[in-house]
Amino acid sequence: MRSSETTKSISTLGLALHAAGAVGVGLGVMGADSAALAQTTDRATTDQATSHDHADAKKSSGVSEVVVTGIRPLLGAKIPLSIKDTPQSVNVVSSQLLQEQSITRLEDALKNVPGVTLNAGEGAARGDTINIRGFSAFNDFFLDGVRDAAIYVRDPFNLESIEVLKGPSATLFGRGSTGGAVNQVSKAPTLNPFGVFTGDLGTNDEYRGTIDVNQPIGESAALRLNAMGESSEVADRDGVKNRHWGIAPEASFGIGEPTTATLAFFHLSENDVPDVGIPFVGGAPAHVNRSNDYGLTSDHSISDVDIGTLRIKHDFNPNLSIASTTRYANYVFNYRFDAPNFGSVASGGEGPPTVGEPLSSIVVGRDSPSSSGTQTNLTEQVDVTARFDTGFLRHTLVTGIELARQTNHLDSYNNPFNSNNNWIPETPLLDPDPNQVHPVEPVTKTQITTADSEAAYLTDTVNIGQYVDLIAGVRVDRFAASYDQTTFATGAVLNLSHIDVVPSPRVALVFKPTTWQSFYASYGTSFDPSAEALTLTTKTANLGPVKATTYEAGSKTSLLDNRLLVTGAIFHTEVDNAQVNDPENPTLTTLQGNETVQGIELGATGHITPRFEITAGYTYLDGKTSGDAGTSPMIRYNNVAIPNLARNAVNVWAEYKITPPWEVGLGLNYLDRRIGDVVTSASPPAVVPSYVVWSAMTSYKINDRLKLQLNVINLFDTLYYDNVYYTSTSENHVIPGAGRTVKLTARASF
Repeated sequence: MRSSETTKSISTLGLALHAAGAVGVGLGVMGADSAALAQTTDRATTDQATSHDHADAKKSSGVSEVVVTGIRPLLGAKIPLSIKDTPQSVNVVSSQLLQEQSITRLEDALKNVPGVTLNAGEGAARGDTINIRGFSAFNDFFLDGVRDAAIYVRDPFNLESIEVLKGPSATLFGRGSTGGAVNQVSKAPTLNPFGVFTGDLGTNDEYRGTIDVNQPIGESAALRLNAMGESSEVADRDGVKNRHWGIAPEASFGIGEPTTATLAFFHLSENDVPDVGIPFVGGAPAHVNRSNDYGLTSDHSISDVDIGTLRIKHDFNPNLSIASTTRYANYVFNYRFDAPNFGSVASGGEGPPTVGEPLSSIVVGRDSPSSSGTQTNLTEQVDVTARFDTGFLRHTLVTGIELARQTNHLDSYNNPFNSNNNWIPETPLLDPDPNQVHPVEPVTKTQITTADSEAAYLTDTVNIGQYVDLIAGVRVDRFAASYDQTTFATGAVLNLSHIDVVPSPRVALVFKPTTWQSFYASYGTSFDPSAEALTLTTKTANLGPVKATTYEAGSKTSLLDNRLLVTGAIFHTEVDNAQVNDPENPTLTTLQGNETVQGIELGATGHITPRFEITAGYTYLDGKTSGDAGTSPMIRYNNVAIPNLARNAVNVWAEYKITPPWEVGLGLNYLDRRIGDVVTSASPPAVVPSYVVWSAMTSYKINDRLKLQLNVINLFDTLYYDNVYYTSTSENHVIPGAGRTVKLTARASF
């Protein structure tokens, strides 16, 4: 970036900081929002259904209550400040909010987080694929603080809360996290016995049941079991099916004592018919029936996830503790995907539609980037937390190491579409036939990747008197990957390897003029190694990591006697060496692209009155990218819009308690128009239109043991599009959101 551009950005940042500080008194980023309110309202990160349904049992048992906030929330563990004083944007989706909105998918939960957009994918890019602040976060999922980067659709049946940390968090997580990271916090055993059964019936042919049972065994140990089973479809999306089941037993020993140990196991099985979406025609999603199915009934997405975790924590005294988290995860997947693709005339197809071509004359081929395989993650983390004073300075030092090994064994199946667009007869755009036969295709190549990583990190939070906190930290990562590919047709073997050693610094300053208000400014970095997605190519094996820096400033304010948290933040993130094709040699990839996203986040969460509760967020994102595209001819583009970035986004969820047992809720999600691809003079933009989707809820507590809830999702049956995939005018698709869906939920405690 030129110095004048940098100066301009810093100047803009300063002006925006001044504005955000003023706005922060009345508005805020939903960010730390719900987490901060967890300390002062009933929207806590603990299981609200459990705490409400069993309050009387707690009182009568005579057992002193020990607050359990999940197996390993990062808020309070690796981030020792209160949420209000944490110097970055943080969003927390609680289990209560998941219940109120009848959410059964992690991606749907993240619609409560401003700045998140959803990607569609194929090949190795499937399952949960999201962008945070315009940057891909495909590999930035964590479970209880340990990387959970794998291919599957995450179900929140065993989650206490979902934490989204915005901006680079390399000092916490290491590689990735340019736009942010998602940490899933698992439910943990408690010392209060309870049992909760939840049953869902939906107009999308949904039949879902979950159970959550907790049983103490002695004075300081407990067992907890969560289980789920589901069969469902998607409203107005013919052919899409979901068959899921999961189980998560956990045991904790030494609860409330100096030494605690938690042993947890998580299993999730999925057997789905995936949604392959609708292709673009004329720069927009094709004007066809929302129910059109361009895949095949034989398509499937099968996965089995097994994760075992052992966490042991010992408090030597109130000022010194050590914790060890050991995780082994095994992910098995089998994915057959027949995506709409117009192909090219040279390969025996009709090619992409021409301008003005009637829809009735357009036909679509089936691209099949199918694969199967196994991924494993073995991780050990050791954290030490120490509190001490040096003169008038009070320190909270968090330091530790992380050792990990990830393996990925991927089998790629033959995809005849690359040479023959009509290998499955092309189907009419207006009336696709999903019952066509998918010929049996063999495995054509095997890819085996092994990645070893070692890291050491240290963060010191210094209280400088009553009003100022200084946070400084650094993490050093070594990431070494080896890649072996065997092509069966030729017997060719490709061996590649790459090693990155990268330091990641972070510094932040927090000013607290009052007990109810804080202002902060922070600087952080992130990096993405060439083998971030557990794969290497001849183009990327010799490249260094992509690096990013972020500047963020904001304010967090508690109002109405700490019932309502409002915050405001502005940020500027720049990636100055994104991977692009070398204009002099198209067979090479170089690090010379630029990506910049700057924006504002505002939000409010909490109780406006004792009966009226709200969660709201707004983001404005201005994202630009520069680089090179294509090979014949090479196209150079400068400061064009980043694909799948919504300039404006709004989420609101409000609830009102009419009477103690009767509650109603109403919410909306607004997402601005998005560009599907990089816009150049050689290609007109493919645009995903903006949308507003409303949802509503009402619940009635019949007695202390039974509660009924009715949700209407997409209240006005709006046609809208969420997940986007676009590589060319031939290869693209966008997935429509579900039509109006009505769900009835019964929640019974025992």
